[in-house]
This record gives sequence, structure tokens and C-alpha cells, in this order.
Amino acid sequence: MREMESLLVQEKAMMKNSRLAAYLLFFMVIAVVIFVRLRLLGVPLERDEGEYAYIGQLILHGVAPYGGAYTMKLPGTSLMYAFIMALFGQTINGIHIGFLIVNVITALLVFLLSRKIVGDEASAATAGGTYALLSLSPGMFGFAAHAAHFVAFFAVCETLALLYALKGEKLLLYLSAGFISGLAFIMKQPGFSFVLFGALCLIFRHVFQKPEIRLKKALRDLAFFSIGSAIPLLVVIVWAYFTGTFGAFWLWTVKYALKYVSKIPLSAAPYMLYSNFLSLSHGYRLLWMLSLLGLFLLVFQKLRVNRFYVVSFVFFSFLAVCPGFYFRPQYFVVLLPAASVLAGICVYSINSKVNTFSRSGFLRFAGFGIFTVAALASIFLNREYLFKIGPIALSEEVYNINPFPESEEVAKFIESRSVNADRIAVLGSEPEIYFYSKRRSATEDIYMYPLMGDQRYALPMQKEMVGKIERAKPKFIVFVSVHASWSEGPIPGGYVFGWAQNYIGRNYALVGALDIHRTTACTWAPRHHSILVFERKAI
Repeated sequence: MREMESLLVQEKAMMKNSRLAAYLLFFMVIAVVIFVRLRLLGVPLERDEGEYAYIGQLILHGVAPYGGAYTMKLPGTSLMYAFIMALFGQTINGIHIGFLIVNVITALLVFLLSRKIVGDEASAATAGGTYALLSLSPGMFGFAAHAAHFVAFFAVCETLALLYALKGEKLLLYLSAGFISGLAFIMKQPGFSFVLFGALCLIFRHVFQKPEIRLKKALRDLAFFSIGSAIPLLVVIVWAYFTGTFGAFWLWTVKYALKYVSKIPLSAAPYMLYSNFLSLSHGYRLLWMLSLLGLFLLVFQKLRVNRFYVVSFVFFSFLAVCPGFYFRPQYFVVLLPAASVLAGICVYSINSKVNTFSRSGFLRFAGFGIFTVAALASIFLNREYLFKIGPIALSEEVYNINPFPESEEVAKFIESRSVNADRIAVLGSEPEIYFYSKRRSATEDIYMYPLMGDQRYALPMQKEMVGKIERAKPKFIVFVSVHASWSEGPIPGGYVFGWAQNYIGRNYALVGALDIHRTTACTWAPRHHSILVFERKAI
């Protein structure tokens, strides 16, 4: 009897120590991530960040989305930027501090989600730590505040709310879960996948798990979830209608967006997926292997986990990566919460299996040990990025010839020679210049990609932009002589180029040309890859 009591005491002590070890490792990973993100706060904004920052800046000045800048994305991420900048300032550091907070909270929520699903601290620590590390990956541009991070944040919030709603069966919880899924959608259109995920979970709950529930109650619960999910989009539509921007909203987020996602054929999708995933997973493949093994174990092993909800979460998370079959590295961020939960399930499964064969203290936590090795290996393989390279050097290394560091210098030049009321025009896709300079664009076209694309709206868009620039007579015109700022493919001979050469030549004088060759120090001198700054001639 005493021997049995002694064994129980030892068992409780071992479990307590294992929980403490799990919490300790998780918070150590979070501490590393916070340290790295603080070190890299000053990484220059890239194009997507520049877009969100500029539109967010306009929102803070009372300009409705699509009123001062066109974008095919729903305005949720720009609204998040506006909120972050209202708290921390309209600077690179301010934006990245807000992003850091969102990222860390998401990791904590993934921890809670895994613990809710599996009920195990080692699994939860693995899931939260995996998300924190993978979301920092340079292969997914983890240092940049892309929309996918905000979609992931609300997707995890929705899933937690949904699990509580399914357990409590309260209408307010269903409404809240739906509302959060709607927020994930307006962050960026692929977030709609999580609205479908929530609806499917409700249907499964009522039809398969509790068939005795009356149809009327099932439809009522689904209706409350659906109403909640529709509220954010309805607010955006009403806002656009009453601010007179609904036409632009519809053209860009529906008509043009549908054209954009239909460019790549289905036959090219497997290659795009394989090649991009192979690249983005570099240095973190052990963690991804844990996730893949977790999926295998979930499907083929008997675990104390609800397969349907987890597999559905994984499926709809992957579906959110797929629109257009572009499979750009940053798109995979929306998959990370699900992948991290799978990594946690893998650790739980290994621990459980070993526990049936051995009562050894160390072997019983072999799965968590494997995660620890994978995490340390990922940190070691990425040590240059995590602990050494500086913000500017990182931008230059990752984005190559793209003029992201130089855009800030150009903006400072413009700001010093203009007043707040002056308009500028950037011929190129560098919306960050508008944000840095705090100067309004002479045209709502802040990207050249749609204007140069092979689509029927291209020429009318070019002519519309040209007309707006001529009417606004901007004080400065910036011409970005970089291929990547104009098109992702061959640049066609466009109407806008002939117009620019004639119009700028007659009305503007060259006042600066910033060289952006990576082989030499940046200098204000005209080269092939340059940002040319023209100032309007005095009349």
C-alpha cells in the first residue's frame, strides 16, 4: 500500500515537473521571438505593408477605404494598421510593435487552443512554440506585418469561441464566433474560408453528433452564426455606400479580384505549391515534419481528440492559402495555427505511445523532447537571421533589388521640400513612399500591377490615372525604374510610358535620382536601377 502511495506521489511530482518544463520552454521560445522582433523593428516596409500603412493613414485622416487609394483587398488589415498606428505612432517601429503584440497574442491563443483540443500542457507548449517560431520564418517574410497574420489571429479566436459555443450552446456565443469569423474575412478575402469552417462545424454538431436536436434549433444556431459573420462585411458595404466609394469597392474587391485569381491554371497549382513550400520551409523542416506526422497520427491512430474539428480546421486553413494558386510564401501564415496544433498532437501521441511501453521518467516525454530538438535546430539553422543581420541588410538580402530601404530616403527628400497640402504621384508600385512622406497621392492608383496586367480594365485604368495626375498637377512625380515595381511578368508597351515621357519632360525637372544597386553604396546619381524624382517647374 505504501509502495502504491509512493508511486502516486512520484507520478504527481513528475506530472507537475513536466507541466512546468512545458510552460518554461514555451515562454523561452516566446522570449526569443520577442527579442528577434524587437531587434528587427526597423525593417523597412515592403509594398503590402506600405499599402496598409498608407490606407490606414488616410483612415486616420477621415478618408474612407477606396476613397484615397484603390486596392483589391478588403479593408480589415488597413483598419488594423490604423488602430495600431493610433496607439504606437505612424512609423515603421510603431507598426512593427503592434504587429509583435498581435503575433505573441496569437501564439498564446494557439497554446490555449491546443490545450482545449488535446488537454495536455506538452501539446499546448509545442503548438504555441511552433506557431511563434514558424510565423517568424524569413521564408514567409515573418518579419513583415502581412494580412495573413491578422487572418490567422482572428481564425484562432474564432475557433476558440466556436469550441466554447458548441459546449455552452448559447446564442450569444454563436453570434460572437460568427462575428470573429467575419473579421477574419475582411482582413483579406481568403479569410472567408474560416466562415465556411465555422458553419460546417455547426452543421456537423447538429446533424451527426446530436441528431436528437430539433431542426428548428439547429437552423437557429446556424442563423446566429451566419448573422454574426455577415456583420463586418455589411459594415464595410454601408461605409462604402455612404462615403460614395461603393463603385470603387465593387470594381476592385469583386470584379478585378475575380480576374486576378483566375490567371494561374489549375494544372500549374501542384508545381507552384511544391516549389514555394520547399523554399519557405528551409531551416524549419523539422517543425513542419512534426506537423505532417501529427496529421498522419490524427487520421490513422486512435487519439483522445475530435478528428472532425481538427481535420476541418486544417482543411479550411489550407483552403485559405489556395485562392489564385499563387501560393506565395506569406499566404502560408494562415495555415500555421492548424499546423502548430498538429505538431502538438504529434507530441501528445508520441508521449502516449511511449507511456504504454515504458514508465521511465525521461522516455515518457520523448515527444516533447523531439519538439525541443526541432525548435533548437530551427533556431540554430536560422541564427544569422535571428541574431546577427540588421534590419536594412535583411531587407536588401530578402527583397534584392526592390527599393524598400531607398523609399524612406526618397520620402524624406520630398517631405523636406513640400507642405502637407502638396500632392505627389509615384509611377511604380511603392505606396510606402506616400506613407513615409505623409503626402497624399494625386491618384488613387497606388499600384501599377493592375494597370500593366493582361486584363480588359488595364488601358481604361491607365487613362483614368493619367487624367487624375494631369488635373492634380502634383508637386513631385516619382518614377521607379525597377521592373518589379511595375509588373510580375513582361511589361507590355503601355500607354502610360509614352504619356510619362512627354508630360514629365514638358512640366517637370529632374531633382534627384537615387541609385539602388546592391553592389555599391546608395547614392543620389542616375543609374539603370533608380528612383527618379521630378519636381514641377515654376510657371
